[in-house]
Amino acid sequence: MRYVGHGVLIAVALAIAVGGVVELLTGWIHPWERVRVLRPVPHGVGQILTGSGLCCFFGVGAFTPTGDALRVLLAVSAGLFVAGIVLVGVSRLPDR
Repeated sequence: MRYVGHGVLIAVALAIAVGGVVELLTGWIHPWERVRVLRPVPHGVGQILTGSGLCCFFGVGAFTPTGDALRVLLAVSAGLFVAGIVLVGVSRLPDR
């Protein structure tokens, strides 16, 4: 049952990343975010990084590596997630 839950969470994380790829390729933004997003490129890259970080984190939780690999993968996933969240926040700031 644990793997089913992790599979669902990984699918959600991949959906976030795919949404970022679609946004970069076509310029399409989710309807509920169109009002707030002022810069679509950082928003798309932020979604890709956020989805990748979450996918890495949930993958670590599903397969539980041992030793230093656990710390390294958790640090990488946290870095990707934080960088993505920062870019999503930057995409909502007005231009100068």
